[in-house]
Amino acid sequence: MRALFVAPLVAAFLAVPSAGFALSCMPYNAIAAYNDAAKSDDSYVVALGKLTFDESKLPQVDWDRQEDVKPDNLLTGRIDGQSLTKAGFAAQFVRDIDINVQCYGPWCGGLVNGVEYLIFLKREGGRYLLETNPCGGFAFGEPDRETLRKVTACIQGKRCDPELPRR
Repeated sequence: MRALFVAPLVAAFLAVPSAGFALSCMPYNAIAAYNDAAKSDDSYVVALGKLTFDESKLPQVDWDRQEDVKPDNLLTGRIDGQSLTKAGFAAQFVRDIDINVQCYGPWCGGLVNGVEYLIFLKREGGRYLLETNPCGGFAFGEPDRETLRKVTACIQGKRCDPELPRR
């Protein structure tokens, strides 16, 4: 559903060659990500831990040549933490992962090396893939306790409604 909304939005922004326009994204949080992962035909693992990777591999936008920005930017990383179970973040989870930092035109997702993240990893064979984009994707840096509590409630079959943005 989210991909259907984002595609026309991206097409509209790509048609505008000026850096004077800003990308506008719908509010997206970890509970919405949990619901999207749960509805997906793909298999996901939810993990909480320190994400490490080579920050120099992140896409760099040259605003004078923004049309050259690749939509998919693949790198590798590692998560050192715990995966989500019905008991909470209770199972040790230390894995090498693939990361796709996606760009919509000149706007790219961002990650910070060495920060604790709540991430949703797509299982692909024996590998794990983290996808992030300028509208959020599946990586949430330094999540608060309330977010972790709500995500745990989701896996336990309790209320799992994304909160509405505060005005």
